[in-house]
Amino acid sequence: MDLQMLFKRQQELDSYIEEKRQVKPEDVFEEKLLAFSVEAGELANEVRSFKFWSSRGPSDDRVILEEYVDGLHFLLSIGNTLALSPEVDEVDLGQEKADKKEQTAAFLELFAAVSLLRIEPSAETYGALFSAYLNLAGQLGYSWEDVTLAYQAKNEENYSRQENGY
Repeated sequence: MDLQMLFKRQQELDSYIEEKRQVKPEDVFEEKLLAFSVEAGELANEVRSFKFWSSRGPSDDRVILEEYVDGLHFLLSIGNTLALSPEVDEVDLGQEKADKKEQTAAFLELFAAVSLLRIEPSAETYGALFSAYLNLAGQLGYSWEDVTLAYQAKNEENYSRQENGY
């Protein structure tokens, strides 16, 4: 699945939710930023790269990937709200799983990019955030195929949740 298709699928889900909840995308921009930050925090908690005080390792790959795509849903939604999407269709996460220090640095970069986007919602700041999030997937050891398959499954689940009074 190419990147533009993900934005399209997310726009369809967003429109469905906005109509059902009677909200306008521009009215919930900050809520989406916070939701993305919360999901990124949940992801960091499952990755556990920063937990120097704990001997317990990261959660199961399936759990981490699901948390990652939870964040991806909000990141795509933010892009749609701003009418921004990266110019590329093909995505290559092209790196091997990073060590704990690199993963922790990637999360910190991500949170800084969210703060910057809130202050300056531009194509440049959104692109930096989007790039940081894609890079994180590679650093966590996931391929683009892993991400898109998990996104599709979660997207279907999100529709089901909306239909069942979530």
